[in-house]
Amino acid sequence: MNEESDFERICLLCAEPRVPSGLTQKGRFFCQTCQREWILEKRKIPRVGKNVLNSEEKTEFLLENLSLFNSSLGLEDLMFRFSELIADRLKKDKIAIFITNLELGEIKLAHYYSKQKYLQRAIKRFTLDYDLSYGILVEAMANREPCFYKFSDQTHPFYSFYSKLTGTKSQLVLPILYANIAVGMITIDYDEEDPTEYIEDEEILKIVVGQFAVSLRNSLLFSKSKNQSKHFRSLHTAALTLSQLYLNNHNEMIRMILLTLSGIVDSSISCLIEYPIDSSKVKVFKVYRDLDNYELKTHTDSIESKELTSILQTKEIMTIDPIKIPILGTLGIVGKESIIVPVKLENGTICIFILAKQDTRFPNEEIEALNAFVSLARITMENSNLYQNLSNKERLEKEIEIAKEIQSNLLPRHAPEAEGFSFGGFMVPARGIGGDYYDFILSPNRNELFVCIGDVSGKGVAAGLVMATVRTILHSLVRVKDSPWEILNDINNYLYSSYKEAITPRFMSMILIRWNLVTDEVDVSGAGHGNFYHYQVNQKSLHSIETGGVILGISPDISKFKNESKLQFHAGDTILLFTDGVTEARNASEKQYGEPSLEKSFLSNIEFEPKKILENIYLDLKAFVKEQEQHDDITMVAVRKI
Repeated sequence: MNEESDFERICLLCAEPRVPSGLTQKGRFFCQTCQREWILEKRKIPRVGKNVLNSEEKTEFLLENLSLFNSSLGLEDLMFRFSELIADRLKKDKIAIFITNLELGEIKLAHYYSKQKYLQRAIKRFTLDYDLSYGILVEAMANREPCFYKFSDQTHPFYSFYSKLTGTKSQLVLPILYANIAVGMITIDYDEEDPTEYIEDEEILKIVVGQFAVSLRNSLLFSKSKNQSKHFRSLHTAALTLSQLYLNNHNEMIRMILLTLSGIVDSSISCLIEYPIDSSKVKVFKVYRDLDNYELKTHTDSIESKELTSILQTKEIMTIDPIKIPILGTLGIVGKESIIVPVKLENGTICIFILAKQDTRFPNEEIEALNAFVSLARITMENSNLYQNLSNKERLEKEIEIAKEIQSNLLPRHAPEAEGFSFGGFMVPARGIGGDYYDFILSPNRNELFVCIGDVSGKGVAAGLVMATVRTILHSLVRVKDSPWEILNDINNYLYSSYKEAITPRFMSMILIRWNLVTDEVDVSGAGHGNFYHYQVNQKSLHSIETGGVILGISPDISKFKNESKLQFHAGDTILLFTDGVTEARNASEKQYGEPSLEKSFLSNIEFEPKKILENIYLDLKAFVKEQEQHDDITMVAVRKI
């Protein structure tokens, strides 16, 4: 009989002495306590490896990490503190944190911790495509499972490069999972191919990696929010600058536009190809930004239009690998991804904006900000043409027409493809360009639907610019904010900070409704817009729902006006949202159309589809006011659950 009893065998995983149910190859056993095949060691003293923690130590380690996760650290500080904590606990020197961006299809090395400072300098940030050809790293992310592997087993050149640079022979990989989605991964580098410590390292990391995932996600969202805020400020500043300057200096105007664009999307090169309809040549403006050395260079050239035929025929915005369009390389536009945005001016001039990123791709929020700014840039270029070629009166009329067209493109052209709903939207501006706004926004995963209506103070071009910018903000915020009130609060922050010192402050009322298409929950928040109507088909009754809140842009803090309510919305029910341009429309006797007339018209048309309901209400309104001039924008939205 062995000198050591079977009960003196200790499981390195659970630290309990139990009789294994069987012996397998190379000293691996099935532990009856933790129900896994693992390494068992014979020990006379019940102890485990140097890093494995007992229950009390695990609790202490968890609390030590909680103090980190509950702090308000930025992304860089969070990764440094966490890797330092893990390195100290595991007695390891080389720890890497990767961050996943599924939208861009990439995995980026965001932080590398090592006491060997030359390694931290040598391993600058690099990016892997989210492609299984990269081997085990991407497979671990895709499978959402920890793994240990040897670099010698991997065929992709990345592993050979990494091994030579760091001296790594093997690596432990733990995906960082939030809601079962991989937001990143932690790796520990080993200088040997078969270290026995990785089992213990994995178990210790598992204790805190879930909490780190929450903290990392929150920090990433905060960073994304800061980027969006930067985009909003850039848009606002650019709108003011471009509307006041450069109208009589065409080349400087173009350079300013390109410089602002490159700042919005952090591109290394921005280019505008300008092709007048009556010319055989195109003018090419380029701005180069050295993001590392903060250097800026501009270049202007003139080339034959036939050399750029393929690009000049572009009709829609597109992102592409520059190498697939050889002429881009000829123009000096190189990198990992380029975005091409075509614009045709009123005088027939074709303008093609091209931007490039060296090492990454364009995320959705940058593309949205880019689209919004290009719309503003188009107005400026049109205004510049008008300034040079038209009389004051003609220029003003043309400006309004251009802005009206652009604004109409910002409103929903088609109803969203939300199964089980029918939509109607209607707006008639009072002065060609309106300050009213409505929208239907379906989330990319089709799980949420946002419906809104709003009214900007004032009318004309100024109100239209505010409306366009608020639309861009709203479309960005619905991707990252969980409640309508949080979105309204952020829009208030933008309006107040942007216009508090303006000669003419800008305010906006709004109602924002969020449908959870999975749970059928409906959340409503208001910002001083008043009420809307809810027709309940089962009861054959119409209810006026007051939303409350305060008008956005008046106060820096609207938290005390917070309002959130739930709406029971059943099959056959219909809601009607409207602006005060409907109820305050006046006839020749100065009598207002009023809510009673609106309610009556709504009920008398309730059997029709939402779009037809709005058309008939407008016909009733026009019959009431007759030939009287319209003094305010008329906007209505109707939604029915089928």
